[in-house]
Amino acid sequence: MARRRARVRDGRRALLWASGATLLLWFAPYAEVIVYPVRLFVTLVHESAHALAAVMTGGSVAYIQIQPDGSGVTATRGGLVPLISSAGYVGTILYGGALLLWCRDPRRAKGALGATALGVTAVTLAFIRPAIGFGFVVGAIASALFGILFWVISARAAQFLVGFLAVQSCLNALFDLKVLFALSIVGEAHTDARAMQELTRIPALAWALLWSGVSLAVLVLIARAYRRTPG
Repeated sequence: MARRRARVRDGRRALLWASGATLLLWFAPYAEVIVYPVRLFVTLVHESAHALAAVMTGGSVAYIQIQPDGSGVTATRGGLVPLISSAGYVGTILYGGALLLWCRDPRRAKGALGATALGVTAVTLAFIRPAIGFGFVVGAIASALFGILFWVISARAAQFLVGFLAVQSCLNALFDLKVLFALSIVGEAHTDARAMQELTRIPALAWALLWSGVSLAVLVLIARAYRRTPG
């Protein structure tokens, strides 16, 4: 029990340092350049969540594309469209929240790196097209990097890295929801919320509010679970 509590304390310390690093990046020169790879990875997670929802509801995935500006698109056939459209934002929050829980323990943190490497590899090979395009290169580099980190870095270092990635994933997902909210009010851009409006006749703004509420609720539940951990 004492050893477990020590691991939890180490995990919380690693998360604190990761949060501090994120805060410093907000004020760092060229911060957007520094976190650009993370931005692309979060987009990959977002689009992967769409793809997973399609497959899990009986549909199929035509392709995933990721653009240099950090945007992405997932083309699907069949499946439950409301769930598929909702999965991007909520799925990214769930992934970030899972990393928050995993980073409490060094062994689980390192396992999270390995699981992420396998997941990114599977998505890249199965869904990202074209095979010589920008998105495929992003997926290939990400899967290789996570795989190398899994084998090379220590469990303590994995705690910090997973904590940093968790914070970045959650913050990027919330920022994307903020952008979606603004686009739903004043824009006609094609977004997940706009697609749901066309399907259901329910305003895009309502979908943006719903996904924001669900995402915040998930974060609150995960934060409560994190705090309940002894140590």
